[in-house]
Amino acid sequence: MHKRILFGCICIAALLCGLWAYSRTKSDAPQPVPQQNETAKNSEELRAVWVNYNELSMKTYENGGTEQDFRAKAMKMCENIRADGLNTVIVQVRPFCDAFYPSEYFPWSAYLTGTQGRAVAYDPLAVFIECAQAQNLSVQAWINPYRVLPSTEWALLSADNPARKWYEAGKTENLLLTGEGIYFNPASTEVQTLLLNGVREILENYAVSAIHMDDYFYPTTDYAVDAESFAAYLAAGGTLSQDDWRRENVSAFVSALYATVKAVNPQVQVVISPGGDLERNYNTLYADVARWAREPGYVDVLLPQLYYGFENEKKPFEATALEWANLQYADGVSLCYGLAAYKCGKADAYAGTGETEWTAHTDILARQVSCCRDLACCDGFAFFTYSSIYQQNSEEIVKKEWKNLKNMLQ
Repeated sequence: MHKRILFGCICIAALLCGLWAYSRTKSDAPQPVPQQNETAKNSEELRAVWVNYNELSMKTYENGGTEQDFRAKAMKMCENIRADGLNTVIVQVRPFCDAFYPSEYFPWSAYLTGTQGRAVAYDPLAVFIECAQAQNLSVQAWINPYRVLPSTEWALLSADNPARKWYEAGKTENLLLTGEGIYFNPASTEVQTLLLNGVREILENYAVSAIHMDDYFYPTTDYAVDAESFAAYLAAGGTLSQDDWRRENVSAFVSALYATVKAVNPQVQVVISPGGDLERNYNTLYADVARWAREPGYVDVLLPQLYYGFENEKKPFEATALEWANLQYADGVSLCYGLAAYKCGKADAYAGTGETEWTAHTDILARQVSCCRDLACCDGFAFFTYSSIYQQNSEEIVKKEWKNLKNMLQ
């Protein structure tokens, strides 16, 4: 009797060991991205729209208008967004080393009054958040940390702009000066301190659900723009190549951004929306997105800008979405997709043989949302940009595209 019991235990143990070994073999092998059942859509998925600085602009009003003027504009936006089944607004609050709120570190945005540094008599960000909350919408505060000015006209910067102050003081090591514009130098610790103070200021004063960065990292691959900073790094004992050093500078800032946000409010997310081309992110913008995905302490959400059609010759939407889905993600890191509402009804000059896709079809966004939802790792999507969807006198093809999409959002 005891022998039979012992024999049975041995058999069970052998079976369990075999199953364990089989599961290890399966898990160690590359696995296809699991698919979601059509009925298993996440009710908490991100359904967002970007609202950019041009859409927030009050330059057509005298002196930036009144609080009532801006509130009416913001409320209309939020009502439209909520009515169409979306749940989040990504609001561009710091586009060019300036602010759509009273800041200790950055001047008032020129897109409020027409002149950088000229104040308005209200707090646009606070008003927008109030309007969003009234519609049960979350607000992500969208910042462009490195971009200062899309030209080299220093006179367009206010006297209290930190970039202008550094330039006039001869502290050009904090800046990258290109023929196309002025940027902060990601290698500068003084720049990082400024940017993190600005983020902390937002978190301490406004009820936002996330700090959101987009795809502006290094503005050029030209080694000359930061040659002095790199030489100083080497002189201090650095051993990385200039390319790897640039990537490390950006990753160090992203890591510090994450730590800063979590120190102020662990519930606030860090969301980064890089370009949709992984290779370009790595080699041209020096953004090691795959590292941020797989290693804890960089992001909560990656929201790549998949601004491609299904027929795009070089970057077809479905294959590119799968490429992002197949990255390794750390626990707690989510993947969402940015979709190109602005291309509806327009020729896509960069799509090669797929140039006419957006003018020939009226269900591209709807099919893209369906494609995203079929990927179990996808937690939502966002549309660029608000005015592309809600502009008056939209072409009929754009109206049809959005109507087809709305059927999936209700």
